[in-house]
Amino acid sequence: MRRRASVLLAAAALVALPSRGALGSPSYPAKLASDLALSTPPGCDLCHAAADGGKSDTPFGKSMVARGLVGDDDASLATALQRMRADGVDSDGDGAQDLDELSWGGNPNHADVPVGGAEMPVLYGCAWAGRSDQPQPAGAALGVLMCLAVARKRRPRRA
Repeated sequence: MRRRASVLLAAAALVALPSRGALGSPSYPAKLASDLALSTPPGCDLCHAAADGGKSDTPFGKSMVARGLVGDDDASLATALQRMRADGVDSDGDGAQDLDELSWGGNPNHADVPVGGAEMPVLYGCAWAGRSDQPQPAGAALGVLMCLAVARKRRPRRA
């Protein structure tokens, strides 16, 4: 009975421990800049929300950990970057892949557009929420029906 209680207590202690993401490495910013041909190494805030490093807890950092990044292992950084490229990861959901955002100086943790002001497509209302380069027949049909309804209400009724 005591042994069973000890095993349960040990299991509970392991579950209660916070999970460790990949811890930072002093070589990672320079290695990342080299591997991606960046003009300047990114800051530690690319992967870490805390100023003192700690675990990788930003969207980009979590994506890297999910693809094999571990602390103080440059080989795991290279592997994680290859997997990020192959998977087409977009951590912030803005439509641009993380590694592309880094190449133009963007932040893959926050939705943004390339430096130089590349324009985002304009989408109008919920009927146009699909891809902007595809025809939207349902939206067009809804627009026609709305115009007909308004036109019909404006006509005076005959007695």
